[in-house]
This record gives sequence, structure tokens and C-alpha cells, in this order.
Amino acid sequence: MEETRTRRPPATNCSKDATRAARVETPSLTAYSGLPARRALVVGADSETLQLCRDALESSGFVADAVDSGIAAVVAARASPPDLVLVDVQLRDVPGCEAIAWLRSNPSLQSTPIIVLTTNAEDDVVSAFARPFASLPKPVSPAAIRRTIREVLEEVSPNR
Repeated sequence: MEETRTRRPPATNCSKDATRAARVETPSLTAYSGLPARRALVVGADSETLQLCRDALESSGFVADAVDSGIAAVVAARASPPDLVLVDVQLRDVPGCEAIAWLRSNPSLQSTPIIVLTTNAEDDVVSAFARPFASLPKPVSPAAIRRTIREVLEEVSPNR
């Protein structure tokens, strides 16, 4: 009588990118609380800043999507309207003020809070497009991002 053996596939090592992708796509705990998870969109050309903002948003209870251009931001916002947007003024395809104007032209995003990441005093003009919400000078820290998110959310819905 011949023994039948089942072969298991060899163990594989997860790459750093695969591990990061799995972690990023995991929904936040808010999704399991019975309440719909709040969505955020991060728009910027710098991958380190994108990841820093994304991590801060996720630790604040958001499900965060990140895109690297103004055009991608408009497409992403149409596909899944965010509850909050963080926009870097320096994008690879269009000026930040143009991306904000595009986002604001969408009726479902006209009152969505926008936090603008600025690099210098001239960028304050760009942040005027985000009014009445906030701007953050770069380089940003996770604590500053979380604090600004909290302040903006309190301004939008003080009873929350």
C-alpha cells in the first residue's frame, strides 16, 4: 500500500513592501465599531510625507487613501468621497490651489474640510482656497497632523 503525501508549498518571505501594503489596506478599528469609518484623502508628491500623513490619519481613526497628483485626487474623490482631505501645495502635475479648486468644484466636497501642507509664507495664498479650514507648515510631524485634524473636526462638528 502506497502512502500518499500532500506537498505544502514552500514558505515564502514577505517583502517589506508587501507587508506595508497589507498593513495599509487593513481597515481601521472604527470600521468594526458599528459606525462607518471616516475616509481621508492625502494628496502629495513626496512619498515620505504621504506615508507620515497616512499613518497619522489612520491612528486618528480614518481609513486613508493617498495619491501623488491633483488629477489622481479628483478621480479618487469622485470614486469615494472623503470626509477630510490633506493636500500638499507642491504637486507633480498641477499647483495645489488648482487641485483644491477642482476638489471644491465637486458639489459633494464643497464643505469637506481641507488641510493644506505649505512650505513657506507664499503658500498661505494657496491655503486661502481651503478656508475655512487649516494649513500646516512643512516639515510636518505626526503630533501636529493629529492636533490639526482634531481642531478641524471640532470646528466642523463641535458636538462630536
